Amino acid sequence: MGYEAALKKAWDAVQDAGVKQQYLKFLNDEYEIDYAEKNIIHSSAIKTNGGLSIPPKEPRASARVGSISMSCNIPAKDFYKLLMLHYIANENRVLRIRRDEWISFKDLDGGEAYFSAFKKRAIDPILRKYGDNPSNIFERARFLSADKIDTGTAGVSINAFPKIKVAVILWAKDDEFPADCNMLFNPEIKDIFPTEDVAVLGGITAALL
Repeated sequence: MGYEAALKKAWDAVQDAGVKQQYLKFLNDEYEIDYAEKNIIHSSAIKTNGGLSIPPKEPRASARVGSISMSCNIPAKDFYKLLMLHYIANENRVLRIRRDEWISFKDLDGGEAYFSAFKKRAIDPILRKYGDNPSNIFERARFLSADKIDTGTAGVSINAFPKIKVAVILWAKDDEFPADCNMLFNPEIKDIFPTEDVAVLGGITAALL
């Protein structure tokens, strides 16, 4: 089943909200919102403090050697579009972000029942990749302009959207416990996304890490 109906509903919700935001930063990439064509274009990689672009998982349309950003100008994937449209439609529900407060997926509506599926989708892939060496996550996370957080063996806070943060925390194995991982979100995510969208965001974040 395609995304056509869901995308139409999402564009209608953005129109009803009266939003005309032209650009949106999502996981350190910049996207252009084309309301006339009802399309979202991946316009370029955002500059990072280190003067680097996010290493692409897939080949991009073009790249300038020596530049600190790569031109894309290609349509976003449909499930990215849905997530961004839902964010744009609901962003104004959040006036401010509470600092240093986090919630688990289990704290979301229905999250407890679906946590096992979320864990397989978003947490387990990160644990498999970094469980033996948690500090290795810092190298990849810096391309998402992540901040280190002082918890666990290695923890990062990622600005997924302007008003949504994702925290990834890893614990190294010891004599008593195996390596572990968790993914948390700022509480305001409940005002912007339904639980299904949070699961999608978690999966995207895990894939980029």
